Amino acid sequence: MRRSRETRAMANRTGFGRNLIAEQWAVAEFHALCRLWTVGAPVPYPVQRNGTEILLEFLGDAHGHAAPRLAQLRPGPRELTSLYRQAVEAMHLLAGEGLAHGDLSAYNVLVHDGRLMLIDLPQVVDVVANPRGPEFLARDAANLANWFTSRGLDIDLPGLIAGLEERAGLK
Repeated sequence: MRRSRETRAMANRTGFGRNLIAEQWAVAEFHALCRLWTVGAPVPYPVQRNGTEILLEFLGDAHGHAAPRLAQLRPGPRELTSLYRQAVEAMHLLAGEGLAHGDLSAYNVLVHDGRLMLIDLPQVVDVVANPRGPEFLARDAANLANWFTSRGLDIDLPGLIAGLEERAGLK
């Protein structure tokens, strides 16, 4: 009976139902962060989850200033190339795990001490099980590639996507 109550609450989007949905998203994000951190992905260390709240490692300086989003930076050519290589490595690592970020953009990437760090992962997508998985993989690649291209890098987007699909076992 309780399950049917919860299902109805979520379907009707009651306050209780919205809280259950938010908690499901938090559980999914925490699980994804733990899995990715364990395999060496550039994500903040997931400290703990309490209900809908996730506590992560602080990425910033000793004065309490948070690491900037990639979108806030204006890197020079050398740093731009380094950040792009890190982005490609991160996407390949996720693809090797059969995952896509699902909403990857320059706004969901922090740069901490010259290292690119992925954030905001509640919508991580299993690219093999999800029928639209390859679309999410390609969209993530295109979003980041477009940001880097707009700053002067020459990127082979079809080649990048093909490499990610191969790494994910889709080809």
